[in-house]
Amino acid sequence: MMLATCLACVCLLLATAIKTSASPIHRDQKIFEFPDATIIEPDLSQTSAIRDTLIANKIIGDVLDDFEPSYYIEIDYPSTHDKVVLGNDIPVDAVSERPVFNFFSMKPSSVETMNSTFTLVLTDPDAKSRDKPKWSEMCHWILTNLTTPTPGPPPGTLHAKPGEIMEYLPPGPPPKTGAHRYVFVLLAGDSSNLKAPKDRKHWGYGKVRHGVRDWAEENDLKVVGANFFFAQNEKQ
Repeated sequence: MMLATCLACVCLLLATAIKTSASPIHRDQKIFEFPDATIIEPDLSQTSAIRDTLIANKIIGDVLDDFEPSYYIEIDYPSTHDKVVLGNDIPVDAVSERPVFNFFSMKPSSVETMNSTFTLVLTDPDAKSRDKPKWSEMCHWILTNLTTPTPGPPPGTLHAKPGEIMEYLPPGPPPKTGAHRYVFVLLAGDSSNLKAPKDRKHWGYGKVRHGVRDWAEENDLKVVGANFFFAQNEKQ
């Protein structure tokens, strides 16, 4: 019953955010929408809609291999009340502090839901810009040893928190580089021996457009969810 209530809240929040966003969604012509804000049970249409949005915005492709989302990641920036809603625009100054988060299984009866530990990461595939991604991907955050349901760490100073193997680096797209995609990825698997990448740029792999996909494969972690937002420097 609690899971159904949580999912209902997610549905209503998403529907509200989509309808009231100050900046219209215009990137790649698609944004995730629940077909009915009153849905209280997960179904395949939700999973398909999330996947379609990730494909339309080339999150699946540039950042991740194709996968079927089994978790929804709820991300909030408390100081400004901005919520990440699969491709919405958020001002850079609104994401200067760590977000709070939760994630909900859309397959509540699965063994994965009951037995997994999780890792949440934030990556930028558009550094320096989407057209010239010479620093891509840029690692912005890695938080490990998570279970579900779990609240995120409280906002505040940028010093490391328990389970944080890569401190939160606030998004800071350079001037005149357009909108960057900032992608939260939820990974399932053993996180007890995870180590931070050697560098934030290219996640230490030294190759353009390499990052979380390589790191997850290297550490035998499975992608189970993704969410993202756009942010750009005011000087364009």
